[in-house]
Amino acid sequence: MRVYAFVPARSGSKGLPDKNIAEIDGHPLLSYAVAFGLALGIDRVILSTDSEQYAEIGRRYGAECPYLRGPKASSDTAMEEDILADMEENLPRFGIEMPDLWVRLKPTNPFRTVASVKEGIAVLANSPEVDSVRIVSPEDCRLWTINGQGWFEPLVAWDPARSVMRRSEFPAAYSPFNLDILRHANLARLGSAYMGSKIRPIVAHKITGLDINDSDDFAIAKALIEMRPRPQVIADHLVVPALP
Repeated sequence: MRVYAFVPARSGSKGLPDKNIAEIDGHPLLSYAVAFGLALGIDRVILSTDSEQYAEIGRRYGAECPYLRGPKASSDTAMEEDILADMEENLPRFGIEMPDLWVRLKPTNPFRTVASVKEGIAVLANSPEVDSVRIVSPEDCRLWTINGQGWFEPLVAWDPARSVMRRSEFPAAYSPFNLDILRHANLARLGSAYMGSKIRPIVAHKITGLDINDSDDFAIAKALIEMRPRPQVIADHLVVPALP
């Protein structure tokens, strides 16, 4: 079974420009994803980017980046299926066969464990009925929104006779976007629903849900990673890049 990781690293970030190469502890952010992919011991780690600068950084840290992704996969509205389709179209030109499984490693989720991803790969290798695996983290589902009139109201069923409800009174909730392991064949079969309906979750520590979207998120991740000594939870969920 061929297993590749791909690191999606577009250069056009709006919330935090060039966040994918912003440095944390002396390494660009995308290098943490590349280092993690290499630590998995899988067949290939491929960087998908529209920037030659990003590509060169990825190569220095050990990723393959044989070409720059096309405009459709690089736009502000590009989705993961566009990136996967772009690789399917272009990688064979460089003698790279498509894998059986893809591991999606977002640079903006720097905290993860090799053990959980290996477990997910094993699930897909041994259970053909499973469409995909998601590494997920616990979340509080007691979320509220501001309605059109400016009033605060719950997004989930809430007892109107109470102002406060316990977390234990609600279903367990999880963030689904930390890390995906998917079957390449499902891209052609299911299109934008490529994860399928039979998704096996692997629940990981809540630190794996930290997603860097803006300068505040980046500052938090930077402070945690650069802390010395590192808290054990950070050390347990971080693969540190080797100097190129």
